[in-house]
Amino acid sequence: MRNRLPSVFRYKLQYLPYDMVAAIVVTAVTVPSALALAAIVGVPPVMGLYAAMIAPIVFGLLAHTRRLVVGPNSPTAILVASGAALVAAAGTAEYVNAVFVLGLIAGAILMLLGAARFGFLSDLISRPVMIGFLAGVGVQIVVTQLAALLGVKVAGHGEVWHYIGSIMSQASSINGMTVTVSILVIGTMIVFHRTRVPGELVGLVVAALFAMIFHVQDFGVAFAGELPRGLPRFALPHVDFDLVTVLLPTALSIVVVSLVQATTMIRNLASDHDEEVALNRDFVALGVSSIATSLFQGFLANATPSRTQAASNAGMRSQMTNILSGIMVGGLLLWGGSLFRYVPQAALAAIVCVIGFQLIRFRELHNLWMVRYEEFVVAMIALACTVLFGVQLGVLIAVTVSLMERLRRQYRPHDTILLRDGVLSDWAKERLGREQKIPHDVLVYGFDESLFFENVNYFVARLKRAIMRARHAVRYVVIDAGAIDDIDYTAIEELKRLYRELSEDGIAIAFAHMSPSLRAQFDIYGMTDIIGERNLYATLTKAMAHPASPPAREMVLDLNLDPTQYIVVGGAVLDMLHLRDTHDVDIVVSNEIYEQFRAQKTWHEAIWTSGKRVLVRGQYTLMKTWMGWSLRQLQRDAERIEQIPCVSTERLIDAKRRIGRRKDISDITLLRSRRSKRRLQ
Repeated sequence: MRNRLPSVFRYKLQYLPYDMVAAIVVTAVTVPSALALAAIVGVPPVMGLYAAMIAPIVFGLLAHTRRLVVGPNSPTAILVASGAALVAAAGTAEYVNAVFVLGLIAGAILMLLGAARFGFLSDLISRPVMIGFLAGVGVQIVVTQLAALLGVKVAGHGEVWHYIGSIMSQASSINGMTVTVSILVIGTMIVFHRTRVPGELVGLVVAALFAMIFHVQDFGVAFAGELPRGLPRFALPHVDFDLVTVLLPTALSIVVVSLVQATTMIRNLASDHDEEVALNRDFVALGVSSIATSLFQGFLANATPSRTQAASNAGMRSQMTNILSGIMVGGLLLWGGSLFRYVPQAALAAIVCVIGFQLIRFRELHNLWMVRYEEFVVAMIALACTVLFGVQLGVLIAVTVSLMERLRRQYRPHDTILLRDGVLSDWAKERLGREQKIPHDVLVYGFDESLFFENVNYFVARLKRAIMRARHAVRYVVIDAGAIDDIDYTAIEELKRLYRELSEDGIAIAFAHMSPSLRAQFDIYGMTDIIGERNLYATLTKAMAHPASPPAREMVLDLNLDPTQYIVVGGAVLDMLHLRDTHDVDIVVSNEIYEQFRAQKTWHEAIWTSGKRVLVRGQYTLMKTWMGWSLRQLQRDAERIEQIPCVSTERLIDAKRRIGRRKDISDITLLRSRRSKRRLQ
């Protein structure tokens, strides 16, 4: 029990003065906002106070976070209103019942997500998308309150254009005194915006005094009226399957918004005050508080950024601030209902408009425009969809846009050529910590994302493009895998295919900066056996210290083959002639040797694009034929280089000419130059 109710059993009495002051400030801000947000939801104002009483007390008792303030919230309020409007008209008993059922459904989902430790779902919406969505909600709030600000009536709930059209058609009916009250409250809130004085409360007081002094009721100004006295009573709403089916999409939208808002605030508060984060427990607390609020005739509550900031500025130390604030609201319900007799409805609408306007974060939108235009576009899509299609569809589109943006980044992540044609990028110079000349046949390629089925083809295409665009023939490729934390089966199979294709082209491949987890996956998938353990490096520096294998002669001798059973072909011959370095050894072997090695687990049989079967292990490739020549045909004019049987120079030149790649033409030049020098000797 002590662990589950830390606000009570682990409370430090020295925090009480700070929490009391913070609770007074929070209550002063909450009461006007709760009354105003009730108008958005379409329920009696007192239900806003019920929510402001029950939710903070329950959340304060159960939550792990010490500094998050909960209560009626503008994005949640407009979502609740849009969902309840699907069931009945605002003001009816069915409508109010739908409001309560929405709280029960959303609260239950929040509880289940927290209990099942699915708090990570809050990360599915990116911050730019949330900025755009909240801005769209802000526009919706401002537009829907224009009628109350101007003193005209708009029937029912509709789209933004419905409200604007209705208001324009009633322009001649605008009440000047109502507009005066609205401007007075908005002006008061602007004046006190950057102070610690709660502008909402001051605005209500000023509006009430103005109404009493000038008898604004005589000019047709509507009042909120005296609130019913007494604490909220327990009441079970009517729930049936059809109602749940209708309200479930809205409840899911509310859960998404609640998760994202609460998560952002909890993490920021924990970072600012060096505290631990327990998101799942806080989600359970938020769900229980929503259920409790609905059972006591309040509408659904959520984390509130403005009140949390006000509490933090006032010195909040623990969740006792929430509990004390709820108790204070309860006291107001018992003894202060008559105080709201002279509060004009336009004053509440003005408060709501200011709250809605504050949701449009112009500074952050401007920063996105200046820093990352693509994310600004994403934010504007979320904003436009929320304004044009409503908040429910806006949430769905926001989630979809966020996931699409994430997929786009995974599908087309940033990549870098760190080394090509002997030229290091500036970042690679810092990484390697050296300036000396690098061989021109080495390419180092970096990919800034894990490899999965959705991006591996892009990875392969970009790497091949980098090889093709090199001015000098590439013979050794190093993949900087520093950002590759994970890899799936599809990606591994494509890497195996890439390795075979590059091997056919005489290009060796190595991986550098590999994490232990990626190395373990290479082992599990058999990639280590194929590419060779010597070509997997912990750092890029180690990979570049040696492009990548011992001399070809040593590699051939390590196989301990009978000289009558094999012939060395391809680039390894040039390595043994000391014409150029190579990183792979191709050997034609007898059928007996081939079958002997195929039976060993360390060798992998691959099928080249031509249909030819070869055995691969690291830099080794064993085959039965080469360029259509069998072992016996190659042995007819074979040359011995340092006691190693190799394909003749003439056959090698002929083979290189038939292949005809740029690097093969370069090899032909080297071979002919050597032959000419030997003739002169």
